[in-house]
Amino acid sequence: MASILQNPPAKPAARSSGFSIKYILGSIVLLGVIGFVLFSSFQSNAVYYYTLPELYAQQTELAGRTVRVNGPLDKASIENDQKNLVLKFNLVEGGHVLPVVYRGVAPDTMSSGESVVAEGKLDGNGVFQADSILVKCPSKYEKSAEQ
Repeated sequence: MASILQNPPAKPAARSSGFSIKYILGSIVLLGVIGFVLFSSFQSNAVYYYTLPELYAQQTELAGRTVRVNGPLDKASIENDQKNLVLKFNLVEGGHVLPVVYRGVAPDTMSSGESVVAEGKLDGNGVFQADSILVKCPSKYEKSAEQ
């Protein structure tokens, strides 16, 4: 009788460890790049706001840079030219007066506002040229002093 030789079953190919290390290292590099991009974009968009005394103390370093300034609104100084969409007002704090010019539609709450956060640049004449403003109004939900 003729003997039939059978080939032994094929063994599964062993995975090389180099293959998985490439994926692990590639994933680490990719996550690092994504983290760096997120961190650097957050840093460039984060704008700290200054109070009026801080702004005047650092006036020479901040001239021409985009900054935010927060200060109490002088309601008597509000001039709103609705035809040309120019709003002028002063922020006053601790003996400092900052004239602000904003070109755009004035917020409805401007006349009742207590303080303003303005984002823009301080020009050479000491006038703050605001690109955007945020009016902070007193909260109607705060407890009154009588209660």
